[in-house]
Parts: sequence; C-alpha cells; structure tokens
Amino acid sequence: MTHINRPQHRPPRDMSCPMLQVSDGCTHGKCRFCDIYTGIPFRPSPMEEILEDIDGIAAKATMLTRRIYLTGGNPFALPNERLIEIFDAVEERIPTVNSYGGFCRIMDIARKTDDELAELAARGVSNLAIGAESGWDDVLSFMEKGQTAADIIAQSERLHTAGIDFTFFYLAGLAGEGKGEQNALASADVFGKAAPQTVLIVTLTPAVSWPLAQDIAAGRWSPATEIETAHEIRTFIEHLDCKTSIVCSHDSDIIRFDGMLPDDREKMLALMDARIPKINEQAARRMREMIHRATF
Repeated sequence: MTHINRPQHRPPRDMSCPMLQVSDGCTHGKCRFCDIYTGIPFRPSPMEEILEDIDGIAAKATMLTRRIYLTGGNPFALPNERLIEIFDAVEERIPTVNSYGGFCRIMDIARKTDDELAELAARGVSNLAIGAESGWDDVLSFMEKGQTAADIIAQSERLHTAGIDFTFFYLAGLAGEGKGEQNALASADVFGKAAPQTVLIVTLTPAVSWPLAQDIAAGRWSPATEIETAHEIRTFIEHLDCKTSIVCSHDSDIIRFDGMLPDDREKMLALMDARIPKINEQAARRMREMIHRATF
C-alpha cells in the first residue's frame, strides 16, 4: 500500500531508492513549463498515511536500504520539525536508513535558517534535486520560475556551507528560438558559481497541457530547433567552469552522454561536434512529439 498519488520523477542516482510521499502539490505552482501540480495546493501528507507507507517500505527493506527519497512536489518546503518527525519514524522502523533526498526549490532553501540547514545535513539530507533550469534572469522571469540567478548562487553557497550536496537540472531550450547561446552562457556562469555536484541536462519538450502552450499559440514564445538546442548544450558545457558531473541522458536529449568537468570536457565537446551535423531535424522532432506529445 502506498499513498503516492501521481507520477514522480527522480534523478538517475536515486532510481533505486524507496519513495515516501510526505506532501502533495507545489508551494509555487506557477512555472509555465510544468503541469504536474496544476490546481493542486501544497499540503503536508497526513502523518498516519506517512507511517503506513514507512511500514510498507520497512516490510521490504534489506540491510542495503540506506536512503529514502521524499516525494510530493517540493517536500523540503515542510518545516524542519515535520521533516525530523518523519526521519525519526523512518529510522525507528528501518534502522539502516541514514540518508534522505528529494526535489527542492531554491526558495525552499532561502526560507530555512542556517541552523535548520545544518540540522538537515546532520540528519543525512544530501544530493537534493534542484530545478535551477537556467541562470538567465530574463528566462526565469518569463517562465515564472520564482527565483533569480542571484538566488541560485546565494542559496547554493548556503548549501555548501551546511554540507548538503545537490544536483541541478539544466533545461536546454527554455529560452526559446534564437536565444539558446545567450541562455547557455548566462547559465554556465551562474551554475559555475553555484558548483552543483551534478548537472542533469534535460531538453525542453513543451506539452499541450503546459501554460507555455498558450504562449506558443499566441506567438509570444517559439521553441528552438533541435540543432539550436544541441549547440546550446555544447556552449553550456564549453563554458561551465566548476568541478561537476554532467549527465545528458534523458529520453528528451537527442545526443546522449555523460562525463566529468573539467576532465572530460574536450571529449564531450568532440562527441557533440561529431554528432550535431548528423541531427535530422524532422526525425528528431517526430521522436519528441511521439514520446512527449509536444506542442510544435
């Protein structure tokens, strides 16, 4: 029995972790490129439901069950008191667990004190999955992301100080047609200063249910071509100046690879230089429409 009530997303390294829904909805719920929690107000999950799900996880746990992935929009928006209560309940039933992850908004971090972040770090919170998406304020504003480039840098510094590592999502193509290079350069600058442990590159694939579909229909935003987006990813990697792991292997990515920066930079760039000229724009677009029902 589980109370997870809608599809959940996890970074690759957390795909094997048990999921525990501790909230529902998103505290922000305004991003123009998302429809997961449209019309669903943020609410904590009832503690009785959480306890039932913990018992379900415990029944299948082994000595290798060390990490729990919290789900439900942005679960780390919950007060520390509630999170600690959940951690205590987990570890009472599954003593091997000593680590917790989940999606987290930049502004969730901003609303916690330094002491609260340190408390979460001490309880095993690590590798938070953060939708930074872009480092260009024009894009973040248009998409109503609810954060600025300065916010991304400032809150990343606080996470580093607290000892909490984190993964950033980079949403290639978010700036739209003709703006990929500028988005890549601005984002590389901001991500470089933030220095996430990992950067997951996902290619934007607009869906008919997104608010962005209205902008496409009205001509306020147009999607980049597949080739432009590939060049954007290349520029981003070329200019990203920090030690981090790059994972570009989502099913939305036309060219798939991974590597470490700075050590594998030249290999990744060489791979892209070899494959970009081979991209078939129409075939790539059909693949995207087939998989994601895109609004082009």
